Amino acid sequence: PFRYLPFTRGIKYFLKVLIPSYAAGSIIGKGGQTIVQLQKETGATIKLSKSKDFYPGTTERVCLIQGTVEALNGVHNFIAEKVREMPQSAQKPEPVSILQPQTTVNPDRVKQAKLIVPNSTAGLIIGKGGATVKAVMEQSGAWVQLSQKPEGINLQERVVTISGEPEQNRKAVEIIVQKIQEDPQSSSCLNISYSNVSGPVANSNPTGSPYANTGEAGLTGMGAFPAAMSSLSGNDLLAITSALNTLASYGYNTNTLGLGLNPAAASGVLAAVAASANPAAAAAKLADGAKDVVEIAVPENLVGAILGKGGKTLVEYQELTGARIQISKKGEFIPGTRNRKVTITGSPAATQAAQYLISQRITYEQGVRATNPQKVG
Repeated sequence: PFRYLPFTRGIKYFLKVLIPSYAAGSIIGKGGQTIVQLQKETGATIKLSKSKDFYPGTTERVCLIQGTVEALNGVHNFIAEKVREMPQSAQKPEPVSILQPQTTVNPDRVKQAKLIVPNSTAGLIIGKGGATVKAVMEQSGAWVQLSQKPEGINLQERVVTISGEPEQNRKAVEIIVQKIQEDPQSSSCLNISYSNVSGPVANSNPTGSPYANTGEAGLTGMGAFPAAMSSLSGNDLLAITSALNTLASYGYNTNTLGLGLNPAAASGVLAAVAASANPAAAAAKLADGAKDVVEIAVPENLVGAILGKGGKTLVEYQELTGARIQISKKGEFIPGTRNRKVTITGSPAATQAAQYLISQRITYEQGVRATNPQKVG
């Protein structure tokens, strides 16, 4: 009997994938044989940025795949396989200090898939109040994070970082390809070279995705943080981030900020932050002694990450930033939620810096738990 096939069957879509330098060779193959074969088998067209043409702020090449939904998923499965085969030489375990240029690859990269989607598709992936991204995580079992929307830069896209086991990542990518299918503007960013992108250099934070300074968008996108986060003043956070971005652009690894690094190094970074933001404004801020009070909602199971062993992390953050940080007592939740209230008091710059450290710490902790589910306490 004759069956109507869904009309999308033959329609071609685009998917952009980030490929770490170490995996590019095995995807292209000797004299390009592997990529030619892959195109034959899947019917997709695959383009790769040149060998030193990386996505801003990363050492990853951009791969543009055009084909049917089946072809996009097929090619991505192949790429994911090659990304998982990280050569031993790339993962040197020595601790990276904050002032050491980043030459090694984050060993967690093998558990990640990184896609670049236009802002319009990103909106569909996040969904209202983060509902869709939450559902994607629940359905796939993978952890999904979107980089923050870059402000005022001629870059109309965001990076989606997916972390988990191979099968979980595969499911998450399939759901995202579905969202690409639903977005009429999904083919609005088809460039693979970014040499003309001006604007801040992306920071090398744990997701490795540009502009993911875990500000408002990063956190609300996670779906775990209610409206308290959105009262954040963007400018101060931007000042802190731009300073970190400056460090990152010189190849310094700013990942360790707030992840138990020694106070001297961090104070140095925060001092650099204050200086590189408009110095006059910074001085005026300090002079007027204005006190800001910021409240953040933190899920109960993540409070321990901010407290640290015997409250050590919390004390460290207060020393680094000069802000006072208080956490509501055990069992005292923000009404209607399982979130504890964290109150930060201090000068505007201090509260922003403290907020930045706390949000970095939470994002990092969520990433660790996503990749090691047995560690959840």
